[in-house]
Amino acid sequence: MKSLQAGVLPGLAAVVLLQGCATIFTGTHDTLRFDANVPGVRLTLDGMYQGELPLTIDMSRNFMGGRRFLARFEREGYVTQEFQLNRDFNAVSILDISSPITSGGVDVLTGSIMKFSPRDYHVQMLEKSDSASSQAFRRSLELYRFALTNHARLQEDIARGAGSHLETFAWLVGNGDEAAARLVSAAILDHSAALLPAPTAPEFVRQFDRMLAEDALLRTYRLN
Repeated sequence: MKSLQAGVLPGLAAVVLLQGCATIFTGTHDTLRFDANVPGVRLTLDGMYQGELPLTIDMSRNFMGGRRFLARFEREGYVTQEFQLNRDFNAVSILDISSPITSGGVDVLTGSIMKFSPRDYHVQMLEKSDSASSQAFRRSLELYRFALTNHARLQEDIARGAGSHLETFAWLVGNGDEAAARLVSAAILDHSAALLPAPTAPEFVRQFDRMLAEDALLRTYRLN
């Protein structure tokens, strides 16, 4: 038994030492989700086509080989948007930086020392015929921002049948008109069966905008 331990344990120790702390605990990939206010938006990352939004991508944190993590969003008739995906220090890796090179070095090479933050992206596409300062675009942007940020609390209010977030959202959608806000609020509660099960913020927004589109009285208040 002693000879078996002598042969196995050094090998196990080598495996542990060669795995960075962050690599073990947080891995070397992040799941990133991309969504947009219009369908058919094409995403490329560092020049490589990924598909049309909405997309969920398993993204390696590895920054070797000149990777810039540059995201580009395109759709015909819309202004192309481009930005670099943000990465922050991985808290586990910060503790690991002072570790022996056999550990910390692995984290640097694999990219575990950094993690993507945020991991959920909503891209507000702008039509080429429109302006980023136009009232319509600013309204759409603010409505998406409120709904995406507060969707969980909106769902709580819908389940209760009332609440401050629901009241505020209905008022915003109705452009500050109290009569319109009441119509929006009533429609939301009537469509609770579709809105409450929405598992993510983007899906909640899609269901809500679909509700507006299907109502002749509320169609004019759509998010886009």
